[in-house]
Amino acid sequence: DTTTAFAMPNQSYLSTIPEGPPDAILGIAEAFKSCTDANKVNVCVGAYRDSTGKPWILPSVRKAEASLLADASANKEYAPIAGDAAYVKLALGFAYGADADLSNVAGVQSL
Repeated sequence: DTTTAFAMPNQSYLSTIPEGPPDAILGIAEAFKSCTDANKVNVCVGAYRDSTGKPWILPSVRKAEASLLADASANKEYAPIAGDAAYVKLALGFAYGADADLSNVAGVQSL
């Protein structure tokens, strides 16, 4: 009964919602942290790490970064509020298929 929850000033109306299960990916990360095996490798959170625990950047990513930085014609301005329109169009085509009718689909670019 939401009326009761709102009437209790020290209790959130969300307090009756049961907690969901733990996040599986973060659970794997926690298991990695607690593992004492000297040969452990953490690739579950999307970043490779070196022996000191710092992110190891793939050589292909370094090459792509260098290519972007070397391109003097690249637009370094802020993107419009909805993102780069050409990128959004390509991303929607990738997500829904190159031949999909996107006339009723909206998309924006975000971080």
